[in-house]
Amino acid sequence: MSAVPATSDLDGFIAELTRRQSGLQAYIVATVGNHIDAADILQRANLVLWRNATSFRPGADFMPWAVTIAKYEILSYYRDRGRDRHVFSEDVASLMLQTVQEECADPTERQLALRTCLAELPEKSRRLIRLRYESEKTMLQIAETLRRSENAVKCAFVRVRKLLEACVKQRLAAESVSASP
Repeated sequence: MSAVPATSDLDGFIAELTRRQSGLQAYIVATVGNHIDAADILQRANLVLWRNATSFRPGADFMPWAVTIAKYEILSYYRDRGRDRHVFSEDVASLMLQTVQEECADPTERQLALRTCLAELPEKSRRLIRLRYESEKTMLQIAETLRRSENAVKCAFVRVRKLLEACVKQRLAAESVSASP
């Protein structure tokens, strides 16, 4: 059992954990691509973070520590689900984690860029995104709703995700150029 941190240290830990939840969740969602599984992984990561609260030092950079813990929880998720042929192997999961870490900008900037890019999508594409992420429907349910084949829906998602990725990268690059002196 870990020692209880001093009240001021605990307050700092709670403040950082609370402030970084959306960034941590964004990292997990970007890696697993599923909000429901990401929420479970985030809960497990939060438990590990709490158990190790005494390791946190106020003033230290919280996010790299939290992301490392989340990374291990994600790898555990993939290992536990490895028998499911629809889940990525641990090697692919590690590669995805590395890619997300390398490309992950400040979540706030990235979220703002994503919101703008979503607003610029054609209505048909936005509806597809809403069905999947707001209604949390499966690909099969979306296909039934839209009266299309499941493969057609999957292909449409690939196209929309590529459009969004390109748009977000372009906006972040433009922001970094305009922010430099």
